[in-house]
Amino acid sequence: MDNRAIHLTKVIHIPGGEARSFQLKKGELLKVTDVEGKQVADFIAISLHQKDEYLSTTHTRTMNGRLTVMKGDQLYSNYRHPLLEMVEDTVGVHDTLYPCCDPMRYKLDFGVENHRNCRDNFAQALKGYNLDYGFIPDPLNLFQNSPLHADGTFANSSEPKSKAGDYVVFKALTDLIIGISACPMDMTPLCGYQITDIRADIT
Repeated sequence: MDNRAIHLTKVIHIPGGEARSFQLKKGELLKVTDVEGKQVADFIAISLHQKDEYLSTTHTRTMNGRLTVMKGDQLYSNYRHPLLEMVEDTVGVHDTLYPCCDPMRYKLDFGVENHRNCRDNFAQALKGYNLDYGFIPDPLNLFQNSPLHADGTFANSSEPKSKAGDYVVFKALTDLIIGISACPMDMTPLCGYQITDIRADIT
């Protein structure tokens, strides 16, 4: 008889252009997979027990001393507490500078109204936690390819370098609420002009 522990996996499917939220407990591993390739996943994390503490890309950049995140880095909160550690990464290209796309982004830049967007996605996905639109923090944009120019400027993103099946794995360092939006931006190369699904696995 095999007495080894059985590790059950919980799978969360995030349809292209939509968002989902779920809990991640301390010590659990979260694998975020780009199912078909070239799909950005906006990623936010909020303390389960202290809702005013959340993953801060600003503090993460400062604490790690770089503009992006890499395997082995910890992701920090607005109180400078480590919330997650990136333990695996098959892509190595992510973004910490861009906010969520929102209704005004599409209206101002493209003249389009009522376009799906990550900020509204997160507000809808987090309703069950009594977190509203005004609370949504800036995300870690997984798989987003936003090169920084030599003069410090940055423009519209290039297509992601992620291929079908590429992934990152995070280890939770505390109990968290996680939000992931399969970004609906289809008007720039951000997601390769084709919005596809993201998968999350918790073990």
